[in-house]
Amino acid sequence: MSLPTLKDFRGEQIDMSCRRCDRHGIYDRKALVKKFGAAIAFVELRRILAIGCDRRGTDGCEACFPCLLTANILIEVKQ
Repeated sequence: MSLPTLKDFRGEQIDMSCRRCDRHGIYDRKALVKKFGAAIAFVELRRILAIGCDRRGTDGCEACFPCLLTANILIEVKQ
């Protein structure tokens, strides 16, 4: 199973939130595709959008994309 990318999500807006640091953002999908390309994986996009957070890129980061759950797009988590 490959990681979901921006091209896998067809909504107009992408929302990202983190319960741990109380961050929330709504991003225009077309603008993100223009800036990063449609092939960027959501896990990489999460790392980029969480810049400024002390927990970015660690196991303590709880940033997620609720829009993926709504669209039934799952990110495989390796254990």
